[in-house]
Amino acid sequence: MAWRIRQAGYADLEAAARAKALSWTESLVGVVPDEALRRQLEPQWLNRAAEQWRRVLDGGGYVWLVVDDDEEVVGVAHASIGRDDDAPTPLELVTMYLRQAAQGTGVADALLTMTIGDAQAYLWVLSGNVRAHAFYRRHGFTPDGVRVPVDGLGTTKERWVRSKPL
Repeated sequence: MAWRIRQAGYADLEAAARAKALSWTESLVGVVPDEALRRQLEPQWLNRAAEQWRRVLDGGGYVWLVVDDDEEVVGVAHASIGRDDDAPTPLELVTMYLRQAAQGTGVADALLTMTIGDAQAYLWVLSGNVRAHAFYRRHGFTPDGVRVPVDGLGTTKERWVRSKPL
């Protein structure tokens, strides 16, 4: 299977939301409760994700997609100006999700590069998401010690920072 990264348009946002939800159900078993995984595929959750990215596009930002040969969306990422009052860097990697079929192929590395390049940046990642932790560590991110609870998931998320460009 060949993967390609391209910029999302408005017509892609529902498929991107579905890819995000499916990546949760494939990758976060045991990290978050099963009920939370099921909820990701409910229309209100899909609509919420699509609306978030619609606002990104409305504001002139970019949402990046990983698509297969048939243009099926299997990954999504976007970055923005840091949203936290105490943001450790100006740039935040807000979204990065990849379906299991594309994991381990190298396309995640390319997606991260397309989204933030080698810039200083920060992100939030769920505690216990060992695969994501290893990926981000490989790309120069380290936890900065800030953890906050995630409503409805019974877990926390950790802030990771890449404070030096690669």
